[in-house]
Amino acid sequence: MPTDAGQHHHHVGAYDADADPFVRRSAYLYGLIITGSVLAAAPEDLGLVRVAALLGGTLVVYWSAETYADCIAARTVLGRPLDAHERRRVLTDGFPLVAACAVPGVVLLAEAVLRVEPALAVDVALLVNVVLLMVVGWRMGTAGGLTGGKRALTTAAAGLLGVAMIGLKLVLHH
Repeated sequence: MPTDAGQHHHHVGAYDADADPFVRRSAYLYGLIITGSVLAAAPEDLGLVRVAALLGGTLVVYWSAETYADCIAARTVLGRPLDAHERRRVLTDGFPLVAACAVPGVVLLAEAVLRVEPALAVDVALLVNVVLLMVVGWRMGTAGGLTGGKRALTTAAAGLLGVAMIGLKLVLHH
């Protein structure tokens, strides 16, 4: 029942699928970080289509593992199986993790069609990933009410995660 403060009270044992509004935003950011790490670690002689497939496959595995862990944890905390709505919510909450690789994946596939040299193509995809991280940092900062220097710092911090992946690539491949 709503209280004067607009809060809702849930009966004991209820799974509140809407209790954590941060899950989808953090899943997308985390997906971009994983995307950067896969791009950084991908062998330069693998081929761009295979790198794109590796990228998508890796994120599906991460999403599956996270979804499994969330379902088991929810069942453990609640002491009962999740109902269909709760299972669907857990499945979809993590989906932005997989969706995060879409733009870098499309960039890789377009570069494959254009026959861009693989090492350069992966570098471009990594740069695109850095820009996406910065956009997400900016949007999350803005949504969180940050302005000025604090929003710029949040944006820069997100971008630096991508820059760290570029540094990792340089260490691994050079």
